[in-house]
Amino acid sequence: MKPTNREQFVTPPTGEAPPLLRELFGNPFRPVTVDPSWLTSTVNALAEGIYAYRAFDRMPILADALQDAACDNDEVLAHCRGPGSHVRGCFVVDLLLGKA
Repeated sequence: MKPTNREQFVTPPTGEAPPLLRELFGNPFRPVTVDPSWLTSTVNALAEGIYAYRAFDRMPILADALQDAACDNDEVLAHCRGPGSHVRGCFVVDLLLGKA
């Protein structure tokens, strides 16, 4: 049976954190810090647009912009490009906007 939208956030595979927790907080054992060089005008504009309009379909584009800005953090890039739903409070977007 395919999980409902709610279940994909709260019902993890065995041994993993619930997806919503990962979405909001990332990996608590490997906190991410933002390198100021990542905060280009393109990255800022994308992050602001994603946050303001809940345009989470732009997350892979944000990953590309971060990579262009020399972001080499695999967790950040994978989170932006990975499957699953995003919500306002996404740890990557909030970090980039200084909301975390």
